[in-house]
Amino acid sequence: CASVQQEFPRNEYYVVHPSRFQRLVNDCAYLDDIAAALGQPDLYYSYGIPLYRRFGRLNWFHLSNVLPLARQGVPLSASDQVKFGLLRRRITATLENADFISAESNASLALIDQRYASRMILSVNGSDDELAYVRTPDIHEKDDIATVLGTHGYKMLENSYRVFEMLRRVKSQLKLVIIGDEKGIPPQIRQQPSVSVKGVSKRPDVMEILKKSKYYISTTLIENSYNAASEGVFCAEESFISDIGPHRELLDGMRLERVSVPGVHRPLLHVRRADLTAVNLKSWNDVIVDMISHVGRIGTARPVSVSH
Repeated sequence: CASVQQEFPRNEYYVVHPSRFQRLVNDCAYLDDIAAALGQPDLYYSYGIPLYRRFGRLNWFHLSNVLPLARQGVPLSASDQVKFGLLRRRITATLENADFISAESNASLALIDQRYASRMILSVNGSDDELAYVRTPDIHEKDDIATVLGTHGYKMLENSYRVFEMLRRVKSQLKLVIIGDEKGIPPQIRQQPSVSVKGVSKRPDVMEILKKSKYYISTTLIENSYNAASEGVFCAEESFISDIGPHRELLDGMRLERVSVPGVHRPLLHVRRADLTAVNLKSWNDVIVDMISHVGRIGTARPVSVSH
C-alpha cells in the first residue's frame, strides 16, 4: 500500500493488519476506528469483504472472487474448501446490507441470489493496456513461445500443457512460458526442457511477454472476469482459452472456433488476434464513470475502500 499512498497522496489511507483469528471471529472490526476518524462515509465500497453491517450511507459490495459461490468441481485444498465455504455463508448472509452488488461478468452475477437482481451491476475491470495495444499496429515480432498466466489449481496446467503438446507437433521449436508461483506447477511439467518458468512477474514484464507470444493458452475452470484472457488474446497471435462464461462475454460477436484437444475433456475456444475487436472492452475511465452514474451525486463524498 505504501506505493499507492505515494502515487495518490491526496487520498486518505487506513492500512489494517487483522490476524487470521481476528478475521475469523471479528472481521472488519477496524471499521470502528475508521468511523471514529471519518464519521459515516457517503459511499462504502467493499471489494470482496462481506458487508457485516451498513457502514456508509450507500454501500457497494463487489464480488471479487467467485470461488466462494462456485467451488463444485474445482480442485481446492481442504483449507481452501473450509475458507471459501465460510466466506460463502458470510457473503450470502450479508447481501441485504448492500445497495449495489457487482461482479466482473454476467456469469458471475448469475451465481448471486436473484432476489437481489434489482441491485446487481455488471462492473468489469478496465482494459487500458489491451485497448492501447489493439488500436496500434502490431510492431512486436512474435517469438516461438506459448504463454500461460497463473498457476493456481483451477488453472488446470496439465490441460494447458496438453494444448502446448498439440501445438508443438506442428511447430517443434515452440517453448512454453509459465508465469506465476512456481510451487503451483506440477513437477512433471516444470522439469520439461521445453518449459520456461518466469515466476511471479510485474505487470509490464507480463505484457511484454504476451506481446511477443505466438500463442496464449488458458484452460482455467472458472474466472470472475475475462481480464486475464483479454490480455492474452489481444497480444498473442493466436489463443486457446477455455469455453466459460466470462470468455464468451469477451468474444461475443467475434469470429472464433470451438475445438477439442486430445486429453482435455472440455472444449476450448480458438481465436486469432487479427479477428478481434475491442468492442467488448472498457477503459478504466468508462468503468469509473459508470460507477458514478449508479451512485449519483452524493455531494462532497469521502468514499472508503477496504480490501485485505
